[in-house]
Amino acid sequence: MSFADISEIKTLAHQVKEQADKLAESEMLATVGKTAGMVGHDIRNPLQAIVSDIYLAKTEMASAPESDEKKNVLESLQEIEENTEYISKILADLLDFARTVTPHNTKVNIEETVQDVLSSVSIPKDVAVSYSIAKDFPILILDTLYLKRILTNLVLNALQAMPKKGKLTVNAFRQDGEAVIRIEDTGVGIPDEIKSQIFTPLFTTKSKGQGFGLPVVKKLTEAMGGTVTFESEKGNGAKFILKFVH
Repeated sequence: MSFADISEIKTLAHQVKEQADKLAESEMLATVGKTAGMVGHDIRNPLQAIVSDIYLAKTEMASAPESDEKKNVLESLQEIEENTEYISKILADLLDFARTVTPHNTKVNIEETVQDVLSSVSIPKDVAVSYSIAKDFPILILDTLYLKRILTNLVLNALQAMPKKGKLTVNAFRQDGEAVIRIEDTGVGIPDEIKSQIFTPLFTTKSKGQGFGLPVVKKLTEAMGGTVTFESEKGNGAKFILKFVH
């Protein structure tokens, strides 16, 4: 057997291994999707009940006399509420990743959408937040709910990258015939060695989370005909850039 034959066999073996790995990953993700669909409904119902009970408890506590006990109870309820929202986000990411997405496009009010997203997340006191919408930003025809899910995931990702303090900026502007929405943070940045994996399902470097947030961002963005890219250096924050043709 010649050296060329051995080299060809090695190349074929490598290709077979790559295909086998892709098939195994595809089967695993299909299983995840099927499981998510099965349990999603059963989890969502009790979650909604918990959210309602928290609201009622906070309403009743509001009329109670001021005391240390009241303060402690309200703090505990706030903690429960935040953790419930986090569980709900994980569930939403799983379901969004598992299902076939079909955008229902309408005119998007980008400023209202950004405001809704920023008001819906818990922003640490030591993180400064600002946003800017260019006057010539075009009217987009997108699925507003999908866009909110995308921006919420990117904003939460940015906040998690700034565990102590920092600045979060959302800008929307027109560039080279495209509508651009940029979410920028001053956090820890993304190391070079993991940049190729951040949109990979189940990949995460965080102690919390299942690694579906950014894959869902990519899936929903592309379902609406857009693209998502990022720029980052370790220790110097990150920019996630959404682009849509208008």
